[in-house]
Amino acid sequence: MKGILPFLLVLLSAVPVAAQQARTKVTIAPWPQDRTAAISLTFDDAMDTHLDLAGPILKKHRLNGTFFVSTGLGVWEKRKGEWKQLAKDGNELGDHTVHHPCLLPEIEPRSQDYTPEMMEAEIRNAARAVSEVVPRQRGLSFAYPCGDLSFGPPADQAKNSALYLRFVAEYAFGARISGPGGGQDPDDISVLTISDLGPTEKKDFSGLLAMADPAVQQHQWGVFCFHGIGGEYLSVSAPAFDELAAYLDAHREIWTATFGDVLRYIQERKSAAIEIHENGGGSIDVALSWPLDSQIYDLPLTLKVEVTGGANEVTATADGDHLQVKLIKQNDSAVALVEVPSNTKVVHITSTRR
Repeated sequence: MKGILPFLLVLLSAVPVAAQQARTKVTIAPWPQDRTAAISLTFDDAMDTHLDLAGPILKKHRLNGTFFVSTGLGVWEKRKGEWKQLAKDGNELGDHTVHHPCLLPEIEPRSQDYTPEMMEAEIRNAARAVSEVVPRQRGLSFAYPCGDLSFGPPADQAKNSALYLRFVAEYAFGARISGPGGGQDPDDISVLTISDLGPTEKKDFSGLLAMADPAVQQHQWGVFCFHGIGGEYLSVSAPAFDELAAYLDAHREIWTATFGDVLRYIQERKSAAIEIHENGGGSIDVALSWPLDSQIYDLPLTLKVEVTGGANEVTATADGDHLQVKLIKQNDSAVALVEVPSNTKVVHITSTRR
């Protein structure tokens, strides 16, 4: 309409939102609060040591992890109340099938003996069991037993790999494999085949830290996969895990969060669309769209607002409520980090000089 500044629609990845008329640049930070990288601590199979040692160590260091549970292996049923409390404490419980079928010949049951109906039941029934004990329904994540991406006799495994992914997608919004190791680029991930950092068995603290370092240095996502903690199988020692947790607690510039929450933020950031309108006088309105399912994708996004002109204060409101803003001064400019609750429609941002 004539006389009204046009809105600029930009699908955001890491591209700044800036019209030729705009003095203010706005992006969505790659990680919450513009942290440097992300780490997730995940645990497979539902073991006693997860409840006895891993959970208390995480709580001591104010961290949360993701526990991919196999609901038919015994520990799940015997200690279900403790798994429920683990979830109440902020940890994530994920689907790792009921009986942990695997293509490795030494592990029972053998995935080679599975039909599509059997494999779908493994995923479906575990998803239902986990959903019954989590206090809040936000969607489930999944981890493939043994890292396998197929099942059935060798002649059927090529076609069954597509079926496996379809079954997982029906009951989970993201999944972890056991891959060759390495960090995950948040701008280039396949949500159903997110790789871990590699084997952790018998690693000491230095070895575990070295696994994560490339992902941190490259501002990526590193996913640890643990089995036993201080015992059981494929284990790391409790002191080694405790040291790793203490390190992550001390280095809050690294976002340590559950597998599901990191994936939520990545997907929300990549899919979000904004419109920016310059009001003049150091004031802008930022309209946001949230196209993903709000029951699953419910994390706040961090807007990174670059302001010029020596602003000493930046405030932000949405629907009449003040939002959390962190102002970082950089010579004669500044960056404001604005925490925007999910499904917020419009954010009003004002920068002032005192």
